[in-house]
Amino acid sequence: MLLFIPASLDVNTHIANHPTFSGFEKEKLLYIIHCIINIPNYNKSITIVDGFVPLSSAALQDIIPSYKKYLDYGITSGLLATDDLYLAGLKCKGYKIILPYGTDLKSYDLQTYHMKKSYNQHISKLKKSIRGFEFLERWFSKGIEFDTTAAKKFLADEYTLKQQNFHLWDSKKVYNYKALDVDGSKGTYEAVYKDPFLQYQQGNLSILKMEINHYSCTISENGKRFHSVLTNMRSVLRNFLTFNGERLVSIDIKNSQPYLISLLLQPSFWDSQKIIKNTARKDVIFRKKTFKKVKSLGSSFNNNSNIIYTNTIFSIDNLAIHKQVSYFMLLDIKQTLLNIGFDSYIESVKNGLFYDDLQQRFATELGVQLSDRKEVKQSVFQVLFTPNQFYGQKQASHKRLFAQLYPEVYRTLKAIKKNDSKLLPLLLQEIESYIMLDVVANRMKKEYPKVPIFTIHDSIVTTASNQMIVEQIMREALTAYVGHAPTLSIETLDPQHAVVYLKGLRDRAKQLSA
Repeated sequence: MLLFIPASLDVNTHIANHPTFSGFEKEKLLYIIHCIINIPNYNKSITIVDGFVPLSSAALQDIIPSYKKYLDYGITSGLLATDDLYLAGLKCKGYKIILPYGTDLKSYDLQTYHMKKSYNQHISKLKKSIRGFEFLERWFSKGIEFDTTAAKKFLADEYTLKQQNFHLWDSKKVYNYKALDVDGSKGTYEAVYKDPFLQYQQGNLSILKMEINHYSCTISENGKRFHSVLTNMRSVLRNFLTFNGERLVSIDIKNSQPYLISLLLQPSFWDSQKIIKNTARKDVIFRKKTFKKVKSLGSSFNNNSNIIYTNTIFSIDNLAIHKQVSYFMLLDIKQTLLNIGFDSYIESVKNGLFYDDLQQRFATELGVQLSDRKEVKQSVFQVLFTPNQFYGQKQASHKRLFAQLYPEVYRTLKAIKKNDSKLLPLLLQEIESYIMLDVVANRMKKEYPKVPIFTIHDSIVTTASNQMIVEQIMREALTAYVGHAPTLSIETLDPQHAVVYLKGLRDRAKQLSA
């Protein structure tokens, strides 16, 4: 039972110099420090502003019932600081370590009985979450290798460059529903920059976990995604991975979110038992159901045409999230889909050009030049996942243009997000997980048990020699379940990509200083 804490943080001296309270246990304080360090590594959805990491009081209480005392001690003694910002249902209070420490981390093995017992229950729960997919975890111990020396040098070089030039910092746009836009309207997108120190620290944490074979495999309760040290690791660091000395490749679904949305545009996906039962019995609105097993009515793969002929029954009832979708919402969405065509949208996502098409339209229609695919992707996510109410805001020009280009698609997504904007991303995550885990990974286990695979959400990493096998299985499954073939991109994981990335940073730094 390991915690991860800063290697140079002298907690013992700090405790000796700052009186504690009755019943104080050092390991409970260390656990809070561990959470501040570890949470950003596995929860990429949180927003960290000025280094403050949101800590869930409910999660802390599971391990430390008296967690408030330890947070208060940390703050009053000068070990921790808080942003003291809590937004019900949106944000937990954030905390950061302010006692000086370096970027190196170390593992700490819990010693006290009570902490070991509490933390062991937590770890056991996480282990149970991957039940049925233990075979994915076992591949980590069968030959995964990581060039820690090269990875650490890369992180040090990147940190030096970014530390010297703020304009090289990575950023993402985050919606702040309380902030005022320039026109005085409420709710706007703000740029949040990623602190190079935290990036360096998180990179070192990924390296440390690989060094001690701590693979952190879990399946999330929301979205049902398989998480591991690889999904938590920055993509540029994965270039230092090999498997038994062989180079690895990543097989990725191009524009995966827009592609999976095309499944939501099919009326058959919304054919829930809630509608069937309520049509027959009007007096019943909500019913508890069991999962409906997916039945394939036959499929064959044509190696020449690369087309799969299939008829697969797959609906929202196959996903755990179906419990959150009411009978009335299902009717609303199905009504929206009546007699509507989505040909232009489907063609764009099938060809893998959706992001490219929108990037061009943003430039020609709005005069907005997006410099790289990362910026385009952020803009598309703003279009797809922001609340319906954002449509009227000044910064929602991309969203309004999307509604003009694909009005039927927009109306459908609007109906899905009518009561909760979080429903759409959770739906897509569960669809992705169902296909990639329940279908693709299980089929690989059954038909190719000796082929190593590492799932990273909408992509699968395997050895270069097995690329064609995994690629074919992915293509067959996605075509069968989504209804049309995906465009898959293949990238070899190679340290040279990290070299090119650093060169790009150096070139930008020279341009900025010129």
